[in-house]
Amino acid sequence: MKITKVLVTALSAGTLFAQTPTQLDARIQAFGEMIRPTSLTVAAGVKDQAGTSVGFGVRFMGEFASSRNWYYEIGGKLDSSSNLAMNSGGVDLTDIKITSSYWSLGVGYLVPLGQNVSLGFHLEGRGEALAAQGAVFQGGVVTGRVDAGTTYLRPWGRVSLDGTFTMGKLRPYIGVEVAATPLKTTQTQLIALSDMDNRTLRSMAPRVSGALYAGLHF
Repeated sequence: MKITKVLVTALSAGTLFAQTPTQLDARIQAFGEMIRPTSLTVAAGVKDQAGTSVGFGVRFMGEFASSRNWYYEIGGKLDSSSNLAMNSGGVDLTDIKITSSYWSLGVGYLVPLGQNVSLGFHLEGRGEALAAQGAVFQGGVVTGRVDAGTTYLRPWGRVSLDGTFTMGKLRPYIGVEVAATPLKTTQTQLIALSDMDNRTLRSMAPRVSGALYAGLHF
């Protein structure tokens, strides 16, 4: 996935919007998003789950000329990763790293709560990339290697709350948001991690996230 190109596009869009003489609101924001992959069944009756990770990204929001408080949004998150935790009974999976990133495109509606506070409702499509890489150890010996990756598109909904401040001619803002997706993939078979298929990998995809963000109005 060309996540970096998406982030550069978002930044470029913000610059162009800022050069246009208009009353419309435009925003550029950087965010730190916390996720945790879903647990995976690695043996009969045995589950493992990667830890929490934080990834960073940017998002541009531009207000529609025909609809006040409605925004189009484009952005993306760079890679974030965490490792599986199982290390017992002679089996060590802690070398296996789960990595995720995405680009996003969507719309949002911001409800003004007073002059400087906004409550936002957002719907977006995320082009997600998920990968699992690392070695399986048993008795201190490598018994298999995991190298799987997949990309897919899922809808996500976000709720945000932010406050704007005035610093001279600048109008920065900070906020917090939570997000979730209604779509999930279920693991349907138990296979060796070294033979991991797309369905098994996608079953580990995160389903909720939380983020802090900061940005500027243009």
